[in-house]
Amino acid sequence: MTTLLDDAIHFARVAYSSHRDDFGRLAIEHPLRVMDALASDDNRLVAVLHDTLVNSVATLSDLRAFLPNRLLMAVSALGNIDEDTDGISLQQILADPIALTVKLACIADLSDPARLADLDPFTRRSRESHAVSAALALGTTLPAERALMVPAGVQR
Repeated sequence: MTTLLDDAIHFARVAYSSHRDDFGRLAIEHPLRVMDALASDDNRLVAVLHDTLVNSVATLSDLRAFLPNRLLMAVSALGNIDEDTDGISLQQILADPIALTVKLACIADLSDPARLADLDPFTRRSRESHAVSAALALGTTLPAERALMVPAGVQR
């Protein structure tokens, strides 16, 4: 018997099956890293799905088929494309504790210095600057976000 988290991981893997990130790696690796960095089941479930509405053909109706409404709302808040310029998206994230936790973990992952080291200096600085701005908009800092992450290899 599969769990809801298993279903979400399978859904995300299918949604991202043909997508690559800026490093040429499978795009599913990012949501899986964010998921692995979080402790609660609800946060982990939303984390693995957090970009599916933006980076795939998945729809809210697809997610509604298996997600409880409270988790669907968090994924939906994260599925709005440009929270930097859209105050409504930012407010949706700030109003939902699960969405906020996942977004902070997402920003921490995307601004991980070890991952950014593979980028050219201009792109690296641009990503770092965007991450700092996003963290400030969410009422925190990058160091505080990174402190929330569960280090790789550490048991929850």
